[in-house]
Amino acid sequence: MVIVMTTAWFPIDKASEAGKMYIEASKKFPRDKSLSKQLLNNAVSTTKEGYKSVSAHEIKEGKLTEYLALVNKYVIFVAKGIEGYKCQIEIMSSIVEAMDVLGLKPPE
Repeated sequence: MVIVMTTAWFPIDKASEAGKMYIEASKKFPRDKSLSKQLLNNAVSTTKEGYKSVSAHEIKEGKLTEYLALVNKYVIFVAKGIEGYKCQIEIMSSIVEAMDVLGLKPPE
């Protein structure tokens, strides 16, 4: 199982712009359910650096390249519209897969 977690940060004074960009980007790049299962949809928190938004998706078998292309188009679009926007895309594996790489078997 591959999970992609996308974390974005934007300045507090850009919150209204970020909300508008989210709506616009969601219309321009709609979520494709054939690529992933949504686990977390833009959970937002306030940090000392500004607002932080986190999304996580479980990627369907063989769809990672397509999913990453879509999410990169999305974040590039948003970054062009919000000054100070930063993001990070992480590709993660389950603990079972990570342990398998090490030749270990997790406890039942």
